[in-house]
Formats: sequence, C-alpha cells, structure tokens
Amino acid sequence: MFRAYPLILLAVMVPVSALFGQDAAKPLRIHIIAGGEYDPIPSMTEFKKFVEARYRVDCTTSFYSGTGSPSKIESLEGLKSSDVLILFARRMALREDQMKLIRAHWEQGKPIVGIRTACHAFQKADNEIIDRKLFGGDYGGPSSNGGFKTAIAKGQEEHPVLKGVGEIKAAKYAYGNGPLADSTVVLHIVSRIKDKDFPVTWVNTYKGGRYFYTSLGAPDDFQQESLKRLLVNAMRRAKRSSRSAEPRRSRFSSFVGEPVPG
Repeated sequence: MFRAYPLILLAVMVPVSALFGQDAAKPLRIHIIAGGEYDPIPSMTEFKKFVEARYRVDCTTSFYSGTGSPSKIESLEGLKSSDVLILFARRMALREDQMKLIRAHWEQGKPIVGIRTACHAFQKADNEIIDRKLFGGDYGGPSSNGGFKTAIAKGQEEHPVLKGVGEIKAAKYAYGNGPLADSTVVLHIVSRIKDKDFPVTWVNTYKGGRYFYTSLGAPDDFQQESLKRLLVNAMRRAKRSSRSAEPRRSRFSSFVGEPVPG
C-alpha cells in the first residue's frame, strides 16, 4: 500500500488532461454580429453550430432581426473578450457606446472576418475605416454579374485560406469595388469574366491586424461546405494561431484536414 502513495500524489498534482494527453489549449473566442439583408441569422446560427461541433471554440452572438438600421444590438459585451469578430450586418446605426466597443476591437489589431454586407455594416465614417482600411476594399454597390462560380486568382492556388476549398457556386452577384489597397491579396474572382479580374474574396493586413472579406454569403452559398471551410481558414489565418482552432479528432477530421498555417 505504501508504494501506491506516490501514484495517488501524482494523480492529485497532475491535471487529468495531462495524464490522458488531452490538449489544454484555450478555445478560440469568436463573436458574431449578424442581421439585415440576405437572411444572415439562420446562416450564422448554422455556421456557429458547425464550428462548435468541430473545433475548440467559444462563440457568442449579437443578432438583430429585420432589415432596418438598429441603434442597439444585444449581448455585445461578448466582443470584449473575443479573439475574432465575424461580421455579417448592414448599415447599422449603433449608438456611440456600442460603436466604441467595436472600434476597440479593431484598434487593438484584433481580426475581423467580413461577410458580404460587412463592408457597409455601419455608418459612413466607420464604413470608411472598415471597408477602405481594414478590408482594403472600395465598395461600389451591386454589380450586374448575377450568380457566378468562383475561380482562384492567379498565383494563389496554394494560399492557406484556400486550403481544402473547392469551387463555390454563388447565388447572388459579387459587389463591385474600386481599386483595392496594395496590401490586399485577392483569392477568389468571378470565373466567367475573362477580360479582367473581378474580385470576390481577399485578405488584407492593416497595422499588424489581419482581415478577411468575401462578397459571398447568400443563404444558398452557406449550404456548400467549401464556404464553411473558407471561413474557418480565414479565422485561423486572422488569429495567427492554427493551434487555437485545431480540429477535434472526430469523424469530421476528413473535412477539417491539417492545421492551416498562421
């Protein structure tokens, strides 16, 4: 019996996770702001379930109903402790105390994954920042390209954000943009436009922060695994930590594949 004491002491001193080889890394903290056109709440609700089932993440949400311009959204306090903001909202007119919380996120260089209407999620002054500076875009409104299929921009076939991402069939048109910032890297273009590149998805770095934007995001787009994979890869790149969003070992491992480099 005496010889068993060291083992008992070891069990008390060493965390169970260490004894069984479990990874004790902190989960990736994600906050999602969604509402407005293109029915983003069902899409983001399903995407939240998708990542929670496959990754070590903590997701909080601020959803608002309708297509108007809300002055307040609920549960925004969750953004304070988040690592990544997923933004899929349109022309919100949030009161100043809530905008301060959102600005604090990007002013700290924390990443944003922007979906479709994210480039004009706020009012003019803040849209100038998020669209022009953070995303590196130049939103020009609707285009006439209709539904389309994505093509990989020349030279970006091996980009980590595109790892495991196949062709995506977009149900809606891609937004028009003026010249993108020199710091952007375009990943997806509209496949059928041959005379010039029409950007759909790109990444940007601004003051050390990593940002992602895509004009994909219609409800039918979210039925495709490749869009979900694209967003997961974007979060990994933005956070610069593949370990934080490492896939759990499960029956879904064939989809999530290897960690994406930061």
